Amino acid sequence: MEPKKRSLLDKVTSFIKRKTSQQYKFNQQFENGTWNGLRDIGELARYNIITGYIGFFCKHPRVLDLGCGEGILQEKFAAGSYTHYTGVDFSDVAIANAQQLANSTTEFRVGDLNKLKITGSYDAIVYNESIYYLDDPKAAIQALFPHLTEGGIIIFSIVDKHGKVQTKYWDKLNSLLTLVDSTRVYNAAGHSWTIQVYKK
Repeated sequence: MEPKKRSLLDKVTSFIKRKTSQQYKFNQQFENGTWNGLRDIGELARYNIITGYIGFFCKHPRVLDLGCGEGILQEKFAAGSYTHYTGVDFSDVAIANAQQLANSTTEFRVGDLNKLKITGSYDAIVYNESIYYLDDPKAAIQALFPHLTEGGIIIFSIVDKHGKVQTKYWDKLNSLLTLVDSTRVYNAAGHSWTIQVYKK
């Protein structure tokens, strides 16, 4: 009788953890269309700044998009503008939706940004509205250094909370990396984002 009780308790515990996890919440949001607004015109400027930076600094780059969601950034690249694109997100629902964009030069994988297992090297690494989900941003970013090519770039897009630049993130990044350029974009709804490009 005792083993059955433990088994039931394990099942209940597992169910509660799953239902309260951040991954579960994101899966639900992608299933419910909560993130569909990321394709609206008000989001376009920040995506174009990111792809513009990549095109300026890297010719036919290998791109690593961390927190790629359903692959919206990938959709903004001109055809043939990169050698290879890898998108990683911890929502398996988002990655399943992104798979329609996959081809011989484009891949999408489920992965936890805090426990990444990266192979190969990249010319451009992007955190597009995803730095917020890092438990230890400094450690996570430093772990990517061996995978960034010589002269490669790391790009961050961070929403300006209540219209104010989130210095708590930028101060950490500025102490860790060399700032190359910074752009702030606004949309008609009054939302704004800061996008910065760095080298290690």
